[in-house]
Amino acid sequence: MTVIAKPAESLFDTAPEELVPVLESMAQAVRADANWKVRKKTLVEALMVVETMTELTPRQQDAFGTLMKGIEEGTISEEEAKAAIDAIEAEEVSEEEEEDGIAASTEVLPVFIGAILERLEETELVCAEQAALYLLSAHPEHYEAAEAWLQADLKNTKAFKKLLRADRRYAALFDLILGPEDEDDIALPEDEGEDGKGV
Repeated sequence: MTVIAKPAESLFDTAPEELVPVLESMAQAVRADANWKVRKKTLVEALMVVETMTELTPRQQDAFGTLMKGIEEGTISEEEAKAAIDAIEAEEVSEEEEEDGIAASTEVLPVFIGAILERLEETELVCAEQAALYLLSAHPEHYEAAEAWLQADLKNTKAFKKLLRADRRYAALFDLILGPEDEDDIALPEDEGEDGKGV
């Protein structure tokens, strides 16, 4: 068990007004899940949608917004929605627009994660699935707690590395936010395996 310090500054309270309902809804969905194995899945799925939105060009975002409104109002069928999404995704994007979208994702996603975790008001970090998300938060208190949990016990670090290898969607999120090289920086306590021969 590792203590999670309360963030000194609130990301939720300073979020743009239009994002507050989205963040609150995501936090409620995560809070409703029975455990962190399910919570991780819910949160990663939601973050993948956020990533997709941030990587869209302004034209694509407008088209996606119109599409979502039509779905909510029931004026667009499931088949029409799928065709529209395919068309949005197939739209040609310049290299500069693509780079801007990736840069936006790496800035926006940690803030989303931090704001949602902040709303959960958790005080203890107890498992790899939980640490996996806290590690990606923009709150220093969150990723410091995750790092402390990882270093507290050899089993913790091994559990996290196993999760990283097994969950491709989380691994993609990890690589996007922290970079693939950061996996090698997650050292086991004393850099040794369970048999003391190293890993």
